[in-house]
Amino acid sequence: MIKNRMSWGKEFWLAALFLVLLMGVDFSVRGAGPLVRGGARLIFALVVAGIVFYVLGTMKIFQTKIKLGTFAKIWGFIFGICLGGLFLLISILGHTALMMHAKTVVADTMMALSAGIFEEFLCRGLLFSAFLSAFKQTKYKFTEAALASGIFFGLFHFMNLISGQGFLPTLQQATYAFVIGAIFASIRLTTNTLTWVVLIHALIDWQPGISVTHTVSSLASWLVFLAVWGTILVVTVIFLISFDISSKRQLSLS
Repeated sequence: MIKNRMSWGKEFWLAALFLVLLMGVDFSVRGAGPLVRGGARLIFALVVAGIVFYVLGTMKIFQTKIKLGTFAKIWGFIFGICLGGLFLLISILGHTALMMHAKTVVADTMMALSAGIFEEFLCRGLLFSAFLSAFKQTKYKFTEAALASGIFFGLFHFMNLISGQGFLPTLQQATYAFVIGAIFASIRLTTNTLTWVVLIHALIDWQPGISVTHTVSSLASWLVFLAVWGTILVVTVIFLISFDISSKRQLSLS
């Protein structure tokens, strides 16, 4: 794995600082129009991305990509179907159709880009690197780091309570954000870059009105919700474990 410029403890402190600064940026543009809020968020996200890139020194994790074993390829195929179907239905078809009629399309685009850039460089970049260093002696370090960064990504969404979002919708949002976070970590491990997760994240968030309000009020049936996201999580964890096994085999031979 590629070494970074900071210890994992300092990376955690830097991530905490970025979150505090994000709240400061949001507070400073409170009451401003969507374009101002979207622009401020995007500028802040780009600055954070630049700092994280300097700290990490690269968007890669490995010098060369890990070649997946047969078991990992099988579960990667299943994993890809789950992710591909979810992404296609929710993002490409639904959001694109709605955005064609959005009155705040420019501001919404900036806000979506800022979310993809800031959250991915923070969670799948800085924090994922910190967790990898913290778990470097464990048997399944990539799995544990992916789930740990996913948990943080889920907890991050509890900040929406400050905006007046209800607790139960926030709990569901944090839960599926945790699963999506683990999925994004898997994509970063497989592709060995942050580029794809930034783009996918931005497209998922690219929806009408996100620059006006990012809170949710709908509440799904808990039985259906847990069945769907629980299944996706199980598939993701199995893939992560198989990735750990493949990486150990390749790194031991190198």
